[in-house]
Amino acid sequence: MTCRTRRISSFQFDNLQFAIFMNRHWLGFELSVIRRIKFHSIAIPFAGQPDLDWYLKFWNKQVSNNDICQWSWWTSRALVENQDAALSDEDLDQILKNVYVPRRHLHNPALGKLMGEMDSWWFDNIWLNIQQLGDENRRALAIHHALGVGDYAHSFTPQTASLRRLLSEVFAALVKTQRKIFDNGQENICWNQDATDFVHNTRDDLMYVRFPRPQGLAALRDSAVGWREIWTRGKGNCWDELIEQRRGRIGDSVNSKEHYLALISRFLDEAKHLPKWAIAHSEDGFVTAAEIGEVIKQFRPVEVAYNKDFSEVSGGLNTYLIIA
Repeated sequence: MTCRTRRISSFQFDNLQFAIFMNRHWLGFELSVIRRIKFHSIAIPFAGQPDLDWYLKFWNKQVSNNDICQWSWWTSRALVENQDAALSDEDLDQILKNVYVPRRHLHNPALGKLMGEMDSWWFDNIWLNIQQLGDENRRALAIHHALGVGDYAHSFTPQTASLRRLLSEVFAALVKTQRKIFDNGQENICWNQDATDFVHNTRDDLMYVRFPRPQGLAALRDSAVGWREIWTRGKGNCWDELIEQRRGRIGDSVNSKEHYLALISRFLDEAKHLPKWAIAHSEDGFVTAAEIGEVIKQFRPVEVAYNKDFSEVSGGLNTYLIIA
């Protein structure tokens, strides 16, 4: 790896720190493995942050992804499903209009508990403004950039808060420097439904899956991305509903290895019609890759398992990508 020393702003640094915190998978490793597989279309049941999906568009793959969380769904619609829509200067003016002006009440009172008063008004107002955009692809882009602003705001501590830029300035900067939006000639579709229902109905060549951890969706409520769902849905009780919907399905909170593997087995049973699977797993001491492999073998032979040990990297684990 070639290292270059360059000066970065506090805005870039804090977003870099957040990106490192968020990165529980290893994009370069995953792409290098998936590139060896022959396929035209790919189904991704747990999209999360759709970085892999976005890169696959460059390879002219037809991407069908899904996530039960709406923040992920809207991000995917902005970067994956969207082929050519962009935010105009007029859109930017409309989105940022009066975002710092308080009203009598917050539309989403939960924001007042998650951030400071000025930030809560900004995020509440910009959410309402975004709802006025008629085109859903442009709305998705606006939501995607507002989430980026939220990540930026949450990356500061009380000691570094004085270094922050105005949130409207950050939003405008993200719009101007956004990832490339392009048409890859494929019908890429993003879904917001239960992952089991998604794989049951999809007919793609390859399924790529990274299963939720044993802590399930409940662990995300208090994580660095917990605020995202509350803001995107515009209400504070969404996590209770989401967690309750996971009962007995993959994404439920489990305490035993046997229960966790049983949920994975039940999920794979719904995906057995898909010709090829690529299953990513990072060993964190709860379940080994070998145990995941044994569950996979209940349905089909394992062709090959690729391994990369990131345990010496901060936050890294011994990671596998199993092809079946």
